[in-house]
Amino acid sequence: MNLPSSTPATSETADSASYSTETCDYCGSQDSWVIHPARLRGVLRFFCTHCLLRSHPMSFCPTCYDSSPPPHQSRRVSCSDCGSYTHIQCADGDESSSTHYLCPPCRDPISFSFFRPFVDTNGVSFLDKSLSEAFLCATKISVFSMNKAVYFAKMEAERKGKECAVAKKRAREALEYFVKLYEKARSDVDKLREASFEQYPAVQVKQEE
Repeated sequence: MNLPSSTPATSETADSASYSTETCDYCGSQDSWVIHPARLRGVLRFFCTHCLLRSHPMSFCPTCYDSSPPPHQSRRVSCSDCGSYTHIQCADGDESSSTHYLCPPCRDPISFSFFRPFVDTNGVSFLDKSLSEAFLCATKISVFSMNKAVYFAKMEAERKGKECAVAKKRAREALEYFVKLYEKARSDVDKLREASFEQYPAVQVKQEE
């Protein structure tokens, strides 16, 4: 699988060019086709494929990159370091190592990389089957994360919409209450004025003159 080489920014590549300004928040790499948006602890961040997979160890098998929920009868082993789950068949079928099993990235934390494209003699990057599966897995995690963020944003918007409707109703009721108070006060003032004129007619004549 050959990867697209970098091209000058034109009107046709404006979107990809603007997206390529994003940089991995963890390792600092910058490349438009390997940067994935995802939310981590409620904050939107941008990850390269390796860092995204590294920061979501419980979301996939680190050997086959299967991100779909396994069947109930599926047997897995847990990494004693990061806690990620690996299929028994991906761990060479050795169930006896389940108490001290280390997944590939924890087994070689310095040199291991989930995503390191090959470069041929012409400088063209390409992916093999394993790297393609890693890239697809990272893309699925990114999409799931953003869909989840959209869902919670929608729920928050609906909650605030309900709060605004309640606040609007209370404001209308308060306004109606104050209008009634004003009308009652005005009526009381008119009654006092009429009673004053009846009690002191001279004052009334003087005011009329």
